[in-house]
Amino acid sequence: MLFATLEHILTHISFSTISIVITIHFITLLVRELGGLRDSSEKGMIVTFFSITGFLVSRWASSGHFPLSNLYESLIFLSWALYILHTIPKIQNSKNDLSTITTPSTILTQGFATSGLLTEMHQSTILVPALQSQWLMMHVSMMLLSYATLLCGSLLSAAILIIRFRNNFHFFSKKKKMF
Repeated sequence: MLFATLEHILTHISFSTISIVITIHFITLLVRELGGLRDSSEKGMIVTFFSITGFLVSRWASSGHFPLSNLYESLIFLSWALYILHTIPKIQNSKNDLSTITTPSTILTQGFATSGLLTEMHQSTILVPALQSQWLMMHVSMMLLSYATLLCGSLLSAAILIIRFRNNFHFFSKKKKMF
């Protein structure tokens, strides 16, 4: 009962924080001069990461197995993995252009998972003995980390294609006006 209450509290904290971060993120996209809001967005992402981590640890302790048994837990883990990809450039003190891709991905994945659309999946289920293998849990967790990396790479390539299309479109439209 204690773990269920803790999971419920952590889920509401992460969803509330994500709702605020979404609003801040859209405001900073519209008005670029508001640097303080961007810092608030990053602090909100940190709060969300710790609440997701607490949720995953609590679910692991209460169920007795790594929390990847259903779609709800997998989406929570996927948003956790996206946040890890979001913080890697910051740890290396490099310019974080990847955050323009990872921040919305993390926000949308976490928002969908905790939105209440999957309420029937919030209950942890007991795994059949064949699925309780440690190797299987390692495989599933590595696959979800790979999916997060693949998602970031796909979104980054789509963004690059859109930017190139816009540049070519402006170039040819200017050239056409010259003639």
